Amino acid sequence: MRPFVREASAALLLVAGCAGGAVSREDVDGLRGELRALRRENEELSRRVEALSGQVDALAVRGRAAPARPASAPVPPRPAPEPRPVEPEVSGFVSAVPVVPPDLQVVKLAPPRASPARAARAAPPVPTAVRIAEPDPARLDALASPGGRGIAAEADGELRAARRKGGLDRAHALEDFTARYPRHPAADNALLESAEAYAAAGRNEAACALVRRTADEYPAGDAMSAALERLAACAARLGRADEERSLLQRLVDDYPGTPAAQRAGGRLGHLSARAGDASPAAAATRSAP
Repeated sequence: MRPFVREASAALLLVAGCAGGAVSREDVDGLRGELRALRRENEELSRRVEALSGQVDALAVRGRAAPARPASAPVPPRPAPEPRPVEPEVSGFVSAVPVVPPDLQVVKLAPPRASPARAARAAPPVPTAVRIAEPDPARLDALASPGGRGIAAEADGELRAARRKGGLDRAHALEDFTARYPRHPAADNALLESAEAYAAAGRNEAACALVRRTADEYPAGDAMSAALERLAACAARLGRADEERSLLQRLVDDYPGTPAAQRAGGRLGHLSARAGDASPAAAATRSAP
């Protein structure tokens, strides 16, 4: 019978595995387990064969006792069931189908060829060069200088020291302070104070030049109204009546309510009265605060 042949083959494999040195102990244990399973299956098949033999004998006795049937309908003998073949064990489970299907075909696929249009579209080059530039000396000096609070404290100290001086020394010190700290909150006032010190020393041209710088460089500063008033005085000193009137009118229009605007309104009224201008515009100017 086929199970016994399988048992003998398993026994031969076991003996061959034990004789050879290349088979591990795990393989031997696996073969032994398979051999035990085959023996149990053979015993089960033997019991089933014996049972079927008993059934065949009983049917034979019953057939001899029963009347004979017509020859047209013979009873075919029942074939004995063949033993179930044992499939190879895969990972501890008995497979119902072969591991490799018999109709499996191996096909070798070639890689797809790129079309010329696709091959021409290459990736754009990535710039890897880095431009190296020398640092700005002014920035290096600014980084090396003390912090903002230290600069502010130093500037305030220089401004106090310049205001303590007198005469041309005061004018020069305040002008130098504005040149060193042009963005200081008091830079426009320091420049105007320097112009006043020049005017007090009789340097009218230098004084008028600094007043004009104050109006041009700090148009939004709080010293703008005083600068316009002093510019009007410089224009009057030079005999430029139209320029003086324009500056005074600008002062009245842009800075109403300030002491400088009130003085400018009085000065415009005086100029209008001296020129004999009785126009409504002059009257409105004279009445301005």
